[in-house]
Amino acid sequence: MMKRTVHRRMTGVTVGKEVFTDLDFADDVSLLAEMLEVLVLALTVMQEEASTLDLQTNWSKTKILQVPSSSSSSTVKVADGHVEVVDAFVYLGCLIDSSGGSRGEVLRRIGLARSCMNMLERRTWKSSIRLETKLRLYQTYIVPVLMYGCEIWATTKYTCSLASMHLTHGHYARY
Repeated sequence: MMKRTVHRRMTGVTVGKEVFTDLDFADDVSLLAEMLEVLVLALTVMQEEASTLDLQTNWSKTKILQVPSSSSSSTVKVADGHVEVVDAFVYLGCLIDSSGGSRGEVLRRIGLARSCMNMLERRTWKSSIRLETKLRLYQTYIVPVLMYGCEIWATTKYTCSLASMHLTHGHYARY
């Protein structure tokens, strides 16, 4: 279905000498285009191709991220639905925003890790459990939440210092 959607070479984003048309994972699809009008056309073609297979596009879950961010319309009419134009959205568990950087995702991950710490605080961190066990719990439950998707973070002094600070000198290091 995706090959028929992008086969006309109208969609895609050029990076160096490569043209990327779509990113697919299971039932999640990201279509890429350099112009909004082309993207709307590709989404319409995708809807038509999906309907031949008795599949439907959930327009309320579909989002358009315009880079750089634009102050134009907040929704776009596509086929038989309306698609929201957003500054950021979560794709495969990671925050993607119009800045193209990692700052928003790093801050989001820190917030999620902090929430996990707060959920465990009453029962675990303030209990009489040995420190070694608490550290093992931290490494098992908190660090993966914080570091999920870190492979795609832009390596800047800012992101490195934020992640490092929360891994080694965070609020809960005193336990």
